[in-house]
Amino acid sequence: MDPIERTENGMENSTASSDEDLYICDQDSVASSVDSTAEEMFLNGLDPVLDRPSFDIYTPEEDCDSEANIQQRKRSRLSSTSSTGGDGVSTERWRSSDETDVELLQPDFTPVQVPGPKFLPHKCSSPLQFFQLLFQKIMMQSIVGHTNVYGTKCKDVGEHWCYISLKDLKAFIGLVIYTGLLKCSLLTEYWRESHYFSPSFPALVMSYETFVTIAKTLHFSNTKEDEQNYSKKGTAAYERLGKILPPYQLIREACKTYFHPFQNITIDERIVAPHPRTGLNAMGNKSTDRGYKLFALTDCTCGYTWDFFIYEGKLHASQNEGLSYESVTALVDENMLGSGYKLFVDKFYTSPTLFRDLLGKNIYACGPVLPSRKGFPKILVNRLSKNAPRGTMRWIRDDNLLFVEWKDSQEVQMCSTFHKAYEGDTVQRKVKGDAHRTLVEVPIPAVVLDYNRLVEFQWSSFNLFYKVAGSR
Repeated sequence: MDPIERTENGMENSTASSDEDLYICDQDSVASSVDSTAEEMFLNGLDPVLDRPSFDIYTPEEDCDSEANIQQRKRSRLSSTSSTGGDGVSTERWRSSDETDVELLQPDFTPVQVPGPKFLPHKCSSPLQFFQLLFQKIMMQSIVGHTNVYGTKCKDVGEHWCYISLKDLKAFIGLVIYTGLLKCSLLTEYWRESHYFSPSFPALVMSYETFVTIAKTLHFSNTKEDEQNYSKKGTAAYERLGKILPPYQLIREACKTYFHPFQNITIDERIVAPHPRTGLNAMGNKSTDRGYKLFALTDCTCGYTWDFFIYEGKLHASQNEGLSYESVTALVDENMLGSGYKLFVDKFYTSPTLFRDLLGKNIYACGPVLPSRKGFPKILVNRLSKNAPRGTMRWIRDDNLLFVEWKDSQEVQMCSTFHKAYEGDTVQRKVKGDAHRTLVEVPIPAVVLDYNRLVEFQWSSFNLFYKVAGSR
């Protein structure tokens, strides 16, 4: 499978986006109804604001070379790409690979800090020591205190609450990680005593009853502040993430403290599986790939998650630019990062408006783009035909914004602010001959080649995150 196809499909299936509400609520709260139209669009990698149907959008399946179609729609054609001429390259038609694109200046990479690990303790080498950089002792002690207070009030644990210590909390977290590495169908299986299957580790750490009790009462915030916040529910002052806000803020800050990204970065969305007493309602109700949506900025070189945030719902999002636009601008902070960064995103985020605004901050970007997205050129002259042979490409430029169409096993549309249309690169592909398929070299646009190479790095971070975060 071609890397760019796997990336697009994989992101849609495993990190499918949705514009439903996520609600912070107590156990007696009632979840709001789901916007099925928005949900369906997100599951297909669409943004309801940027990808609304339009009669001015022409699909790749149309016969783009038809002169009748061109003349019929010439007056009503709405294109975000203007006829610039000169250095901006005329955009009245799509160009071929043998036509020369303008030479672009390479981004001047000037990060705020030296990229790589930062401020690490001298003897920080073991996994536990790295874990403690993110889950610092003061935060762990705070969780122990809040859990003990909540445990004395919780009716689910019976009349007598047995106070937990910092050691108990560490043991509990260790078992949570363990259950993510060793999968069992039931939680009780980890404490099972059987001649055929009997994991010995969990029983040595703590009893099943203690583990379940801590899981039911684990609390991250002050209960009095929770009550005050709950009284504000329904108002603008209500903090939807109030119950997890203290560790949430500390972990985000720690992620940015101990590492600074290299030049190539990416953003993806992640779905964390829902579990009891998290204080959030999951997206949907039946699909196993639903849960709590996180947007994360990761380093393409090593997969390090530099920053992330939890999606709170469409009530907290503007309907002017769309969730995809606002997610990127919330994470890509040029004052914290620096300038000259190259951002690689999937088709959910790519839009001409976003890329232009990022370029104004000296942040460069590229990614696959939907032909139906607002701002994609509607020009039909010399556009890629549906019957074009493999390796055929077309491109069009609007000043610093490059659009590319390339025929692989499927049609691929890309957008970039730092690539030249074609630089002579080729890739091996099997092409159908008279009797059998033969391996041949076909042209490949530079933007597709770079995207395929670098987007793979996000999967190491992505897969590890799901392996552990989905364990409970």
